[in-house]
Amino acid sequence: MTGAGILLVDDEPEIRRLLSRHLQRLGYTVREAEDGEAATALVKVEIPAVVITDMAMPRMNGLELLEKLRSMDPGLPVIVLTGHGSLDNVIAAMRRGAAFDYLLKPLQDLTVLEAAVARALEVRKLRAQAREAFQVAAIRELAVTASDTILNPLNIISLSVEQLTGNGVTAEAKAKAVANIETAVETITRVVRQMREVARYTPREIVPGLREIDLDRAAGL
Repeated sequence: MTGAGILLVDDEPEIRRLLSRHLQRLGYTVREAEDGEAATALVKVEIPAVVITDMAMPRMNGLELLEKLRSMDPGLPVIVLTGHGSLDNVIAAMRRGAAFDYLLKPLQDLTVLEAAVARALEVRKLRAQAREAFQVAAIRELAVTASDTILNPLNIISLSVEQLTGNGVTAEAKAKAVANIETAVETITRVVRQMREVARYTPREIVPGLREIDLDRAAGL
């Protein structure tokens, strides 16, 4: 993924400069942050494809940043640069899904970083493809739900019109048919409005389980 955006977070300017230049030579677009708070501000503006972060930083350390990033984008792969002293914390973060990978500092061979970034980008791509496939399935099932919900009142309208145009229909039967038509029209109007609400979803707002819920709940998300 040439040109993919990488956010590099480290409080040591020399390290940021070294890693940033190396990644840029590989064709990546790199943004830099000196600590977790600065990184969070950048992610709010634009979510990168991969984050590479140090652990020991002022204001907001690496673990705090991991949790923050996971709340902002659960699928964002984060590569942690850590020393042996923080290794247990990093492994725990990986088990929770907060970190994607870790590399031990100091980095003696930058090709290790290249490989880690390549793996992270591949995982990011696969996750996006899976999310897209899920969204298509969810939208299809919502469309089926909407069509079924509309067809039922349409059938009621059709039957009611037949009653109104039939011979020898009593005033009571006509009043009932009109009431049925009014109720059916209200149902169709409600479904159309709900579908307009659902149509305003962005890809990130289509969450797991959407395909299994009804239109009332979908429009209320």
